[in-house]
Amino acid sequence: MPSDSALRDVLEERVRVRKDVIERLRAYARRLSEERGRVSVILFGSFARGDYNLWSDIDVIIVSESFRGVRFVERCLGIGDPFGNLSPICWTPEEFEKMVRKPSWRKALEHSVVILDMHGVRERLRSEGITPAEE
Repeated sequence: MPSDSALRDVLEERVRVRKDVIERLRAYARRLSEERGRVSVILFGSFARGDYNLWSDIDVIIVSESFRGVRFVERCLGIGDPFGNLSPICWTPEEFEKMVRKPSWRKALEHSVVILDMHGVRERLRSEGITPAEE
């Protein structure tokens, strides 16, 4: 059985890794906004909740007007993956509006972290009863 200090070290490392991912996502989101204009990025899933494991991907929703007119499967091909395990969902602002009303997405976004908000996604989530974590 691990000692209390060993367990504490593991937990502190998990918190550190999560914070590092969030900071790297912020830098990534700023680069995306320089390339694509107004962009919102929302972290959800296991990294947002803090219960990730070695095989977890980094689940993000990217909202951008630049996705209009681009086939859904092609949208994320040009945005890059500086993490090697980024799983982006790329929506237009209109698609975000539609999806945030669906119960399955409201549930998925319950423990989300708004990384960059250029479309008012934080307020939109709050209007659906979802309070994103403040990081």
